[in-house]
Amino acid sequence: MPTAFLDSFQLIVAFYLFYVSIKGSGQMYRFFDISEEDQMRVRLPLRLIYAIAGIIALVESAVCMLQNQMFTQTITENGVIIIQNFSIEVLPFLTYDMMSTISSALTLVIVLLLAGVVIWLRKLSHRNSKKH
Repeated sequence: MPTAFLDSFQLIVAFYLFYVSIKGSGQMYRFFDISEEDQMRVRLPLRLIYAIAGIIALVESAVCMLQNQMFTQTITENGVIIIQNFSIEVLPFLTYDMMSTISSALTLVIVLLLAGVVIWLRKLSHRNSKKH
């Protein structure tokens, strides 16, 4: 099954995270009702988190692209057959399952990072609302 569109989308997500981390402002930095003082205080940690998430998204995209080039899936009456198109001499241990696991783990890390940002900013917002 061709996944070029999904691979391209993963690249777009990675580049957007880099853009947001470089820009340092915008909606990805404004959540809930955080005071201006707190927004300035959380800007640097958010930039670092977004840059790290961008790097992880770029690596995950590369793993998916490599996996889709290295392996072909064919659906038969007996199930799915995975054919290895080529191998990389310096990385002979790369298997379809291993690359799927790596890709899934990296995606999970990105989701957890971004969910952590939302939870962190929500708690900060909640703390600010109690002060006022």
